[in-house]
Amino acid sequence: MVGAVLAAGNLRSFVRVLFAAAVLVAASRSVHAEGLPVEPGLWEVTWSMPDPLRGEPIRQVERTCVRDRVITAERVNAKMQQCRISNAVIHGPTARWKMRCDTPAGPMTGTGSLRSSPVAVAGSVEMTVALGALEIPVTGAFKGRRIGDCR
Repeated sequence: MVGAVLAAGNLRSFVRVLFAAAVLVAASRSVHAEGLPVEPGLWEVTWSMPDPLRGEPIRQVERTCVRDRVITAERVNAKMQQCRISNAVIHGPTARWKMRCDTPAGPMTGTGSLRSSPVAVAGSVEMTVALGALEIPVTGAFKGRRIGDCR
């Protein structure tokens, strides 16, 4: 059952959701306490995580154009369909948050953190996938960098 649920592409969908969250959280720029100084432009973000069933690494590289200079937790949540970020705390160049995703594979809950500079970001998430009475820990890491202007 677990293999079928995760093999059906849900784990890769989960990686995409986490990628979107990382980019959106990392793309915030504000002089207020709720933002991180990140330059808008074309960003490349690499996600990696082990497949919790086979142990094989899953790696995904995506590029996205970041246009917004200020992104709040509300904006992040508005752009994600399956997940919600809560309890976001930003202190200097670091951020941490709680996250819950309601997916076809089952509910996922956990935490994330990142460190950002104007042209780079790196972080991780630790989630638990609940499949009935079974809970599977999933840890992912991401790193991103601004690679140019949006086209």
